[in-house]
Amino acid sequence: MDVGVVTPKKDGMNLVAKEMMLCNSAAGLILSTGAGSEMQFSMAGLHSEQDPNYHRVDDLFDVEAFAEVFHKALTEIREQRERHGKVLNDFIMANDIERWSQTFLDPSWSHLVIRQTDVTTLDDFFNLMLRTRDVRRAIVERVLKGIPIRQHFAISLQNAKESLELACVDATVANKDNTVDFYIKNEIEELEKDLKFLEFIQSEDVFNIEQFISSLQIYHPDSEERFRNEVAAVVDMFFDADHFNYFFTDRDGTLKSYSCAYPASIQPAYSGVIQAQFARRCAQTCAIVTTAPMMRVGILDVCTIPEGYYYIGASVGREWYVEPDNKFKDQSIPEHDLQQLNLVFDSIAYLLEDSEFKIFNLIGSGLQKHFGHVTIAHQDSSNTIPTELKKKIDDKIHAIVEDIDPNNQLFEIIIDDRDIKIFVKTEFGGIFDKGNGIELLINHLKCDLTEGTILVCGDSITDIPMLEYCLIKNPKNVYTVWVVNGQNIQLRNQVHDLCKKYGNEHLVFVSCPEVLLGSMAQATIREISICRGAVTHHRHSSSTTQLEEGAPTDDR
Repeated sequence: MDVGVVTPKKDGMNLVAKEMMLCNSAAGLILSTGAGSEMQFSMAGLHSEQDPNYHRVDDLFDVEAFAEVFHKALTEIREQRERHGKVLNDFIMANDIERWSQTFLDPSWSHLVIRQTDVTTLDDFFNLMLRTRDVRRAIVERVLKGIPIRQHFAISLQNAKESLELACVDATVANKDNTVDFYIKNEIEELEKDLKFLEFIQSEDVFNIEQFISSLQIYHPDSEERFRNEVAAVVDMFFDADHFNYFFTDRDGTLKSYSCAYPASIQPAYSGVIQAQFARRCAQTCAIVTTAPMMRVGILDVCTIPEGYYYIGASVGREWYVEPDNKFKDQSIPEHDLQQLNLVFDSIAYLLEDSEFKIFNLIGSGLQKHFGHVTIAHQDSSNTIPTELKKKIDDKIHAIVEDIDPNNQLFEIIIDDRDIKIFVKTEFGGIFDKGNGIELLINHLKCDLTEGTILVCGDSITDIPMLEYCLIKNPKNVYTVWVVNGQNIQLRNQVHDLCKKYGNEHLVFVSCPEVLLGSMAQATIREISICRGAVTHHRHSSSTTQLEEGAPTDDR
């Protein structure tokens, strides 16, 4: 038998006594009246005269009394000792450090709390958003593991939201000489959603998930009724598929509304939880494929999803992060081409030092160096850049590229509404796209896309190759959701015609990322009929339906 002896003269060694009873609730326990744990147990009524749950030494210098306590502890009947140990174990489990800190400490005192601050410079703004990323990552991790949410999380997000709201009075300052207007409605709304999410996730209402999904409908650009109809259409398609063997998705514009600048596009906590639960519950091999770089203000810097749920494909899938010890890149780019691309990047960076063009370093993606291409923003999400200035920067970029590649052999320029992208051409003269990125991943994982169902989600023309690659491999079993507003008829027609070309009818258009996220959340709370053991590429273990459940076991 085991007997724990914790007999300090003053408060101390509390954890030793508690760890003993947590690890071995069948053990006996001797405490001195000076032990802090004894004070806590005694105040809780666990040492009654009729049936004490532990043995107590009142005077450490009374040798005979001390020996008598030892004798009683060692000769205690096993059944009685186990019963007492269970009482102590239950008490310790119910009164852990989380509950103690919530009871006795003001959560706003924690050094981890984001305090309300003045946001007057871009550094202030970006640093504040990065701090919200750290809080959001902690929230996502705790929700997925079923650990209680700490009060200071909501305080931090509320303070961050109020700081941004107060900053909206004047223009955000880039430096003492220049100012730039940042439209930060999206950042504020995402903080609002996270605060609502914290309320719902801590609710004991069995319909807390449905209630949170309903709360998202006010953010639909058209109407709440349209939100409900679009969610219903996506969920119906998810139900038809039942389960996805593969899930390939874009991020910005698809699962996350566009931000005023990429460093501010922090993934909200609610989005991180929904995406992780969808990956665990409704799909197996999941990948986010983005044009953003991997690091240095890249996709890994703004994500809040823990490792193990999604493979991350940056630079249109030219570089992949599977896990910390499994990262790989496309090896087909000649070193000379990369050096020339670096020269393009340096030339554009020099151009942006000009005060006339400095704004393009600050909006949207800014200037980003990827593996295999360079991106420069030429319009923000609110279309505040004048057409003349946008055309002027476009002409300057074309001139830089033509100067370095006069014969048009190395680079290809792609322009969309927000960005200019300069790609290194492939050995066949084309452009490495997201379809090539998925192929690179699939070959690395040795998967077979011809089997099973595939979900593809996107919002722009750069996502079409991702859809087409999957349709070529498995035309009948591809399901796709596109976040495209009603005005973008051209993109809608392109996606529709591509699906029609391969005889595929599993297509739904939605108006905003909130619809897709709400649909994914809804899909996690229904039963699936697929037998997890029968699939060919098992990645995530099955789980029950609540958002608060434990983290997945990575068994790939």
